[in-house]
Amino acid sequence: MHRFDYYEPRTVEEACSLLLKFGPDASVLAGGTDLIPKMKNGLIVPKCVINIKKIPDLDIIKVDRETGLSIGTLTLISELATHPFILERFPVLSTAAKSIGSLQVRNLATLGGNLCNAAPSADMAPGLLVTDSALKIAGPSGSREMFVEEFFVAPGKVNLGRGEMLTEVRVPFSPANTKQVYLKHSIRQAMDIAIVGVAVSLSLEERAGVCKKARIALGAVAPTPVRAKRTEEIILGKRLNEIPLAMVGEVVAQEAAPISDVRGSAGYRSEIVSKLTIKAIKSL
Repeated sequence: MHRFDYYEPRTVEEACSLLLKFGPDASVLAGGTDLIPKMKNGLIVPKCVINIKKIPDLDIIKVDRETGLSIGTLTLISELATHPFILERFPVLSTAAKSIGSLQVRNLATLGGNLCNAAPSADMAPGLLVTDSALKIAGPSGSREMFVEEFFVAPGKVNLGRGEMLTEVRVPFSPANTKQVYLKHSIRQAMDIAIVGVAVSLSLEERAGVCKKARIALGAVAPTPVRAKRTEEIILGKRLNEIPLAMVGEVVAQEAAPISDVRGSAGYRSEIVSKLTIKAIKSL
């Protein structure tokens, strides 16, 4: 591995100052499950590494009974997979967390790292998209917020300016009578990157039983994790047993823009995203 400068900031402000100073020559170390292998293989060659793990309070999960969850960027994936409140109220997130890597990887990997790595197959992204989650970004000029949908720009690229870092993920409570699910297709049942990931959240009116809110998000089938908004429109206003599943499968495949790679062809991914979305809706 090449030589690099190493920093351990103790505050968010100090970290942002270092990121502003070094710009694209800096890499942030959180869990390191992506960064370290890439550095060892020469895929990235940072001039400095900024270890943010010594900054306090970035690994805290806060539950506000009025608004929802606040999850620090350094929260471990393993904690998201086992946290009792997330298991109960946000199963789409706990299921996604359980699907990531091995136990050893989950005990190192962080939520912020999974998002900031900006892989199209990032397992945590679809669940955060269907829950309308927002991100808190710290920077030299203070903090700002954006929806998760605005965060992903391209493979490996996120909407962070020079000197900015992700500090918190905010997950609002879903409406009453909401069901959520995350389904992942991969060759192996463990330790595999998603060939296709699908998250679905459906909210029903209590009396009429029709769908008043629908969210569908797709992973690994476009340059970034994406919402399937045309498919959502097909579901809105319908009872669950009235949803035209064949049409849903056709339209969601059209909304995907997969590529062919070593894990599957574009045509295979289109077929799988159709089947997986239908399966997710049936499971709800």
